[in-house]
Amino acid sequence: MKFFELKINVDLKIPIHFQKSPEAVSKLIATSLISSGFERHKNNEPKNYVFSNLGKADAKGFFEKGNIYFRSFDENLAKKVLNSLFLYEDNIFKVKGVDFKKIKYKKINYMLSLNPVFVVMKNGDFWTFQKNGDLINLMSALQDNLIRKYEMFFNEKLKPENNFMELIQIKNNKPQTYYYKGIKFFGWKFYIAPRNDEVSQKLAFTALGTGLGHKQCSRRRFYEMGIKVYDKLLKLFCKGVL
Repeated sequence: MKFFELKINVDLKIPIHFQKSPEAVSKLIATSLISSGFERHKNNEPKNYVFSNLGKADAKGFFEKGNIYFRSFDENLAKKVLNSLFLYEDNIFKVKGVDFKKIKYKKINYMLSLNPVFVVMKNGDFWTFQKNGDLINLMSALQDNLIRKYEMFFNEKLKPENNFMELIQIKNNKPQTYYYKGIKFFGWKFYIAPRNDEVSQKLAFTALGTGLGHKQCSRRRFYEMGIKVYDKLLKLFCKGVL
């Protein structure tokens, strides 16, 4: 297993608030995908890619510059996006440079989400601690989503004996919100320690490469901690209509 990462350095022509920046970043990525000839982003299925927000906003919640991380297990797709990004410019972004990296499979000890994870329950509502409060259902929803992604991307069935998470902690007291296409998203930051068995580690690595959670639009970033992969830092973000 390995995924491919683009670090996209952008200048912003106008400041943009963190609650609105995901939609602008989504447009940048979608335009690049369309320019590269990629059509699957239109389908209602997990996407074999993930992309980030712009990083850390200033004290007032605005970005004036930033880096966007794009990841995919599909090397050909990542290279298509790489090539099309150099031609991209709109009324918000100007792409300054792109770095390309290959990230090989490594054991994951624990992960900390820096941007919120969005989870949609069977009734169509976003999971919130105040409304749902059931961590077992939350863990099951996260795992079911990752299994679906893994089996689609790698054409291999997984039969986990347990949930891949040995430990999960919610790090924020209230859900964090973003707006995307007029919809308000409610998300949570998690500390996750995956189990050490092979299936759990495969699912954790799938989360790093293609994202964790539902209804995602460039909103998640994960550090992989406790091991040295490159610069002791891995960032996870998610993208896809799941």
